[in-house]
Amino acid sequence: MNRNATLDYARLVASFGIVIFHVGAPGAALGYAALPFFLILLVVMVLPSAKCMSFDIFLKSRVKRLIVPWLIWSAIYGTLKLSEVVVTETTLSAEFAPYMLFTGPALHLWFLPFAFITSLLAYPVIQSTRFAPIYLHSTLLTMIALFFLVIQQERAFPIPITQWLYGAPAISLGLGLALVGRQVWASILMVCVFSSAALLIDSRAGLLQILIAAVAFILCSTWRLPQTSFSALASKSALGVYLSHPLVISILTRTTSLDPQSSTTAILVCIGSLGIALLRIWVVESRSPILNRTHGDITS
Repeated sequence: MNRNATLDYARLVASFGIVIFHVGAPGAALGYAALPFFLILLVVMVLPSAKCMSFDIFLKSRVKRLIVPWLIWSAIYGTLKLSEVVVTETTLSAEFAPYMLFTGPALHLWFLPFAFITSLLAYPVIQSTRFAPIYLHSTLLTMIALFFLVIQQERAFPIPITQWLYGAPAISLGLGLALVGRQVWASILMVCVFSSAALLIDSRAGLLQILIAAVAFILCSTWRLPQTSFSALASKSALGVYLSHPLVISILTRTTSLDPQSSTTAILVCIGSLGIALLRIWVVESRSPILNRTHGDITS
């Protein structure tokens, strides 16, 4: 099946949405819909691999695409934090916390180990579709998504459990959408049932962002564009934008007098992190094709 380039372009736009949210610029709440969009894409894109690969090969592919980049960027941000301790009056205890064993030294890196674990959990679910109707799976996954949506609103949870619970409904719903495939009516029905049930039991926290992400995914899946070298570049760049943007935010905060929550700051961070992403792609592709395949698109 040919890759849908619409999703590649949407992935890059979504990475800019994450930037807008983290900057706190106007439209931040809308921008945060990018996170559930990424999570939906994660399980949708992993479906073909999980269907045809043995578990050990699948595991190795997930380690290469998710854990290796996580370790590399954890080393980068960890080094920067150690430098902060050396050149300022801050302490190791102020810069590092126990939860970072699960997230990495920068909080946004939580996405990578979370994506790794959920990919592995999705594998047996995808494999089990050989023995049970897909619609049964989709119904159960919709109920599970609703369950996690309710749980995260019961009380405050510590890091990284808060992030995991926020991502769980989108993962469950996304896996259901992946299983029904191009049956648009089934996807719309799932989203309608999920949202109606959530409103009925008054579980609204994060619901708007999940609905925006799900609708955006359905629209992108329906409007399929052919893959080009530019769409492939857009897809690869999204990961670099996501991983590097806190670094760009830190640099701008320390070196400029811009309002840290302004649209101007958000635009500059998008440009700067995209520049880093493109530089990374150029270095990796020109120096090591093997490394490029390892650090490509995390949702593939």
